[in-house]
Amino acid sequence: MIKRAAVLGSPISHSLSPLIHNHAYSLLGFSGSYQAIEVKSGQLASYLEQELLKEDLLGFSLTMPLKEELTAISNPALLVDSRSKEINSANTIYRDGDIWRTTSTDVDGFEFLTKDLSFSSVAILGAGGTARAAIAALAPRGIKIEVYRRSSDRDPSLIKSALGFNLEIKDWDRSVQAWESELVINTIPSDQVLLMTKEFKAPKFFFDATYWPWPPELSKLQLDARGSLISGLQLLAAQAVFQISLMTELDFDKKWLFEQLLLKLEGGK
Repeated sequence: MIKRAAVLGSPISHSLSPLIHNHAYSLLGFSGSYQAIEVKSGQLASYLEQELLKEDLLGFSLTMPLKEELTAISNPALLVDSRSKEINSANTIYRDGDIWRTTSTDVDGFEFLTKDLSFSSVAILGAGGTARAAIAALAPRGIKIEVYRRSSDRDPSLIKSALGFNLEIKDWDRSVQAWESELVINTIPSDQVLLMTKEFKAPKFFFDATYWPWPPELSKLQLDARGSLISGLQLLAAQAVFQISLMTELDFDKKWLFEQLLLKLEGGK
């Protein structure tokens, strides 16, 4: 029986996840298929109620606007892990024996891509699920993290994501200060950062979690300044490696698969 998985979200047509997950299955000799499925906000609970009963299902990846919605679902067949609760965001559903679990491999992706970097300060642009995953990945280092956001609505979730470590939340009108940090992480969609291009100053490391449309404006500025860039494509590949591990339960070299998936992504751009 061919196992199947999919990425859920809306809009979903631009998703590159099917490209890399199917490529991974081929590289690993795994009999599986992966597709993109349009699921809008408010539809996730009813969709999962039927799908999680099917034996051929490997699991799901989730993207906007479903990451927060997943953590609030009440379904006895689905266990929300502590990581998802801490950051109020989950991007993965996978089978664990006879039950289904959620987690955030975005956290794994941030850890994977920053573990060998040396920096003394962090600034994060945005307050959504991706930003909170970055906080959860980096806060245990004990480095001060500044978060710049437009609304205070998500402040409690930001604070919870920091797990008691040092976090400072700042209003968006002070976001020009972010460029003074050694590592700057952008989680704001490309169409919302155009005004920031005028204030851009290349940091030691710039991590742009966005990748659509490609290339993002802030990423281009960092490269023009000959600064170090961690791209949204790298994050997409890294978090996918951990999803593939959870869904297929195969043992493989994660660094090798990451490099192969990134080559596939870069070849398609």
